[in-house]
Amino acid sequence: MSIHNVSVSDLHPNVWRRMEEKSASFRQGTVSWYIRISRLAVAVAVIKSKPSGGARQFAEALADRLRQQDEGWRSKAQGLHEDLLHVRQELLLTRLLFKTRSNTEPGQGQEIAKALSQDDPAAVNKGPCLPPTPPNSQNIPLQDRQWCQDHRMLKHMQFLQCLSGLRRVCELSLCRDGDVVWDSVVQLLDSVVEVFRQAHVGQPVHHPEQLHHATQTVAQTLSLGGTRHGCSVQHFSKVEDLLKEMISLLLTNQQFNAFSVHGVLLECLLALGGSCVLRTSFIQLLMSQTIQLAQQLWETCEKSGEELQHQMDWIRYQNSFYVFWLLEQLAQDTDCNVNQELVIHLETKALTLADEFPLFSLYMWRIGGLFRVGHQ
Repeated sequence: MSIHNVSVSDLHPNVWRRMEEKSASFRQGTVSWYIRISRLAVAVAVIKSKPSGGARQFAEALADRLRQQDEGWRSKAQGLHEDLLHVRQELLLTRLLFKTRSNTEPGQGQEIAKALSQDDPAAVNKGPCLPPTPPNSQNIPLQDRQWCQDHRMLKHMQFLQCLSGLRRVCELSLCRDGDVVWDSVVQLLDSVVEVFRQAHVGQPVHHPEQLHHATQTVAQTLSLGGTRHGCSVQHFSKVEDLLKEMISLLLTNQQFNAFSVHGVLLECLLALGGSCVLRTSFIQLLMSQTIQLAQQLWETCEKSGEELQHQMDWIRYQNSFYVFWLLEQLAQDTDCNVNQELVIHLETKALTLADEFPLFSLYMWRIGGLFRVGHQ
């Protein structure tokens, strides 16, 4: 029988098994070869992309790159959110203006325009003359970032002032559009806080009167309804966080321009405290910060004299008297409903500091007395 006429079935089983084993071994060898080549390629790519200095610098460079990408996405998302909010603001004003005009006589159009101009539009015009379009730059320098901050602040101020004018004429309920109003409030307040964040690292405060008008606009807008209708927990929590940050900036500022910054910051905080919606929460935040500082002072007092000098936060201690001044001003309004347990806690902490920090203790006791008397 010729070998050319032998079929696969005629082969001996052992021969067939050896052929299969050789074939499987060949396939495994091929796969193993590709895996080794792939690993080698990855290793070469890592080595080429690895900066000089070792694995630590490589990890830091990678983390920095990821952080820049994350900041870029955050900035892009913030820009899209601002654009969407601006469109919703225009739609709300258009709808309210249309309803207002349809419910008034033709001759009352001038009255509506007058009402829209009564909420101190000069506050918007007192700022710098900004160009009509934002600067075109990928790496935004400091002066262009200042332009963006001012532009953002002015846009939200204009919306809230126009809203106040329309609200006073037509007395429409804004409950269903409360998310737009509160979102605008959060954005405006955040732009104000951003100025103080920059001042905290030594940047000058430009146009302080504009910051004061912005916080007055926030307080006026929130006081229109007198309640938190249309406000979500998330929005109010953001406002509280911004208030807390402003208090923290007031307590920790130690720049050379601290005195002038404190003056502007106090005016802004006092304006926000004038809102019946924010007043109670704001007072309790101030009290909580004071109690927290008193606790830190008490813990410091238990240490030795040398440790006291090194661990004492004298900047926070000195700036705390600005907080006392704010509480004194806000205590003149007897309508706020402050948690009396917090007042008792304030007075109790005052007694423990009477020997080591008598002036601080006296101020704490006086503040507690003012709020206790106001609610008897």
